[in-house]
Amino acid sequence: MKETMKKTAIFTDNLTKSFSRKEVIREFCLSVERGSIYGLLGKNGAGKTTLFKLLLGFLRPNSGIASVLGMDSLKDNCEILRHTGSLIGAPTFYEHLSAVENLRIHLAYMGLEDIEIDPMLKRVGLPAPGPQPVREFSLGMRQRLAIARAVIHRPEVLILDEPVNGLDPGGMRQMRMLFCQLAREEGVTILLSSHLLSEVGQVADRIGVIVDGRLALEMDTDKLREIHKDDMEDFLIEIMEGGERSDTSDYFRN
Repeated sequence: MKETMKKTAIFTDNLTKSFSRKEVIREFCLSVERGSIYGLLGKNGAGKTTLFKLLLGFLRPNSGIASVLGMDSLKDNCEILRHTGSLIGAPTFYEHLSAVENLRIHLAYMGLEDIEIDPMLKRVGLPAPGPQPVREFSLGMRQRLAIARAVIHRPEVLILDEPVNGLDPGGMRQMRMLFCQLAREEGVTILLSSHLLSEVGQVADRIGVIVDGRLALEMDTDKLREIHKDDMEDFLIEIMEGGERSDTSDYFRN
């Protein structure tokens, strides 16, 4: 068990969260290997964002376990935040400050003021925004800055909710390359959510589908692509919509 946990970056067991007696996350069990990219697919309202907030300790579960890097998401919340980068919901910034100034404040908060900022801005496609205040940024520029902020302090784990939202096709491709580089070359574990099947399929090592707060399907991407080489998108959409497939039970957690 201890050896398994060493290889696991993100773990939940029977995790449940309710709001006003409505279960939003239901008996959710998840295990994400260190250094891998896990893509979580689901419709709007399926529970993706709630799950991420539970993992980071922003919400208290009704029952079950959530841990990141072997640390309890509630008890060790502050320590987890030191080792993770996240993007959940619409990013907020100091609107009157520049990209560099926003990142400088973030690094100061993390106690890492010696990290160079310009290389990271270039890495996410914001090579020289200069003194321009963030309030003048386009949606795509704001998203790039949010990803830079999530990554710049060199986290071990990234938890990203719809990270390519607002990006054009070129920006999406650039982020795909960045995520793959972070995982393959730097050993960063990435858990990302999306409703864009093509984006998840191109970067994720493993794909999970969340439906009404439950993990309805989970499989290695290569195996999923092999089994459903002609109808992968249709298959996943049907699962996301809550449809039942006679073959689903054979693939769950394979």
